[in-house]
Amino acid sequence: MTIMKKMQKFGFATIIAGGLAASALGLSGAAQADIDHHAFINDITQDVYVPHVDTTVHQSR
Repeated sequence: MTIMKKMQKFGFATIIAGGLAASALGLSGAAQADIDHHAFINDITQDVYVPHVDTTVHQSR
């Protein structure tokens, strides 16, 4: 029975260590999107130019 308890403790420790490692990797991946990445995204996206249209009412005779 003592071997089973030791194996259970080892299993729980492995699960906890794996969760901590996964969270560390997940948080570090999000931190890599810095200013250069945003500039790159702005450079490759499409831009639209729409001219201003005069919508004032003109009198007609």
